Amino acid sequence: MVVGEMFARNARKFPEKLAVVSGDVKLTYGTLNERINRLANGLLDMGLNKGDRVGVFIHNCHQFIEIYFAAAKTGGIFCPYNSHLKKMEFKDLCEYSKPKILFVDADFGDLIGSLKPELRSVASYVCLQSPQWPFMQSYEEIMSRGKGNEPEIAVQGDDVMSMYFTGGTTGRPKGALRTHRHLTSDAVARVIELKIDYDDKPLITFPMYHVACEDNIVGHFFIPNTMHIRREGRFNPAEVLDYISRNRITLCQVVPTMLHALLQVPNVSTYDMSSLKVIAYAGSPMPVELLKRALQTFRCGFVQLYGQTESGPLTTLLKPEDHILDGSEKRLQRLASAGRAVINYEIKIVDENDNDVAVGEIGEIAVKSDAMMKGYWELPDETEEKLKNGWLHTGDLGKMDEDGYVYIVDRKDDMLISGGINIYPREIEEVLYAHPAILEAQVIGVKDEYWGQVPKAVVVLKQGMTATGEEIISFCGDRLASFKKPKSVEFWEELPKSPQGKILKRVIREAFAK
Repeated sequence: MVVGEMFARNARKFPEKLAVVSGDVKLTYGTLNERINRLANGLLDMGLNKGDRVGVFIHNCHQFIEIYFAAAKTGGIFCPYNSHLKKMEFKDLCEYSKPKILFVDADFGDLIGSLKPELRSVASYVCLQSPQWPFMQSYEEIMSRGKGNEPEIAVQGDDVMSMYFTGGTTGRPKGALRTHRHLTSDAVARVIELKIDYDDKPLITFPMYHVACEDNIVGHFFIPNTMHIRREGRFNPAEVLDYISRNRITLCQVVPTMLHALLQVPNVSTYDMSSLKVIAYAGSPMPVELLKRALQTFRCGFVQLYGQTESGPLTTLLKPEDHILDGSEKRLQRLASAGRAVINYEIKIVDENDNDVAVGEIGEIAVKSDAMMKGYWELPDETEEKLKNGWLHTGDLGKMDEDGYVYIVDRKDDMLISGGINIYPREIEEVLYAHPAILEAQVIGVKDEYWGQVPKAVVVLKQGMTATGEEIISFCGDRLASFKKPKSVEFWEELPKSPQGKILKRVIREAFAK
């Protein structure tokens, strides 16, 4: 089965079931599938061919779902662009991915108009609202001209369905290519591992251009759920809690900084979260102290998801039954793990020569599955390096215990070497998060004439709390070997974050490199 057929099947079987809720818009599977078909046939009439890129530069909305499945049914390659990109960043990505058709929101009209002479690959511009520029076409007009029948395009499992871009936190983004077969494999794994049911109502709280949303789309439309979409913007934790309560949401996915924000909401325990079955968290390692507070506050299941744009992203999962606050020391230690490989994945830990390391030893995490990317768009050397010997090399350092639980130690690029000894910042950050006055913390390596590098902590204090650098260093020294404790502490008002809420350690490093 290919991705477009996934939605068409649901429309045939459950035409009256609610598929999407986005603001005031509510669409059933039958209505939404007809709109998808009309858009797909309208794009074919405009000259879209199989393999052409369909660019999307829009905010979270129901049209994102329509364009995604229209691309799937036409054989187009869906390319969502970060809606926070600046002019030159967007130009670079367009020149790299070469979209033939570009969908935009009206508030990006000026940016697109100023770039039009340089976007040579784009043959047609489509505005979701009333077009502001004469060269733009109306989204609804294209849909009204298209036929409502299923497009007569032969789409195969090995055809590329999407190009999602790497986060760009470690360099220029690269386009990871996902085929229909990859995505259906990912969908089946998500449904099985998260125990998704027909009546589930997931809430999308993060930007839809992020690969985690594609994971949600294929999983929650493989089995006909009702997807609730919130327009992205500054994360408002009180509004999210209220939305979950009022709309009886059953599944919600967050990054650790979002979960931290939810816990800071006054009277958080008074919100009715009884409908919530699972909170899934991913995107960056979860400090154990933060996770313990969340388990005590939200009385629902928790799952940790680990993966990358290139890997699916669903690769490992720490199940609800592993999220315990009582038990043996071995069981409690698993709260710090990323869980075990999901049903369609294999995982190994390798050294710098790509040899397996022993159980419990640190090495690079390598993974393999039908769900991982085909390669990077127009980057053969980078593809070969990433997919060496048929395994996707994540660039994450980790270890595996005898039961197959994977522990993320750090990014290869984040590890620092002090006096010839490897130091992993995440281990220090776990201790910092246990300090009662610290809200957020990151550790980087800074240059030192004697040691080469030493750890430096950058922290944000909780509102109304105080602490000194000396106190924090002493706190770490009581819990870590002396060479691991930060040698200095800097206090910031806030830490830099990506639109997805991930802390940008690269930006912190750059601040001190200058």
